[in-house]
Amino acid sequence: MLRTQTAVGDGRAAMPATLVLAAALLAACTGPDPEPEPRPAPPAGTSDRVEVVDRAIEFHGGALFEQSRVRLTVASRSGSFDVDSMADGDRFEQRIRASNGSDELEYRRDNAVLEVTVGGQPMEMDETERARAESSVNQRMYFLFLPYKLNDPGTYKEDEGHEEWNGRRLHRVRVTFEPGTSDGADSAYVYWFDPETGRLEQFAYDYSEGTGLRFRVLTNYRRIGGLLFYDADNYGLNTRNGGLTVDDINPAYVEEELPLVSRIELRDIHVERTGTS
Repeated sequence: MLRTQTAVGDGRAAMPATLVLAAALLAACTGPDPEPEPRPAPPAGTSDRVEVVDRAIEFHGGALFEQSRVRLTVASRSGSFDVDSMADGDRFEQRIRASNGSDELEYRRDNAVLEVTVGGQPMEMDETERARAESSVNQRMYFLFLPYKLNDPGTYKEDEGHEEWNGRRLHRVRVTFEPGTSDGADSAYVYWFDPETGRLEQFAYDYSEGTGLRFRVLTNYRRIGGLLFYDADNYGLNTRNGGLTVDDINPAYVEEELPLVSRIELRDIHVERTGTS
């Protein structure tokens, strides 16, 4: 809500001298705002930037990720949800809507707020519920626009070289996160790229202290509005005993241990340009 201010003249003329002096002393004592703490250096063996990741982001759309409004439906065996994501430079707004029984559940997030409504009514959230809602939005948006998010601050990458997959050489990159930058900061991810074009071909991740593992093979690529979209075959395994790590992933392990869990399809994709450059 915009608030209006009414001019009342120069308030300094009516301020007592003692208050003027106190204000001056306070300004002198406080000084300028402190500089933000520098980000910690990447862990040994990792880097903030890897060349094949830079190339992949550019191949999938590059700067257009920050100059587009994308509307689509994500469908899988577990259900479907609609996404409306707008980015214009540093300004963004994201809406995710899914069916929740007889009510409509909608998440809305922009630069300032995260809101959740049920049946059109705002939902009051405590700290735990807000963190859960933020995690739900993060997970959906992160996977939807890969590999764009792989150069976010606090994303550490390890170039693991080339690996043979079904007769193809793919470039393997392992990714971890700085604590506090992601609700999956204790997880590890591996991404495989086409070494020539940089196209993302597949990725895997573990979660929940080694109790779950997922592996997605990307299919049905299509470029719409300059952005590259894809569907995915989703393989996975859960266990209560832990011990599952993304480093176990190789062609033999996938074939022998990981069943197909679902197929994820992007439907009704619409892209509009928002940026002026």
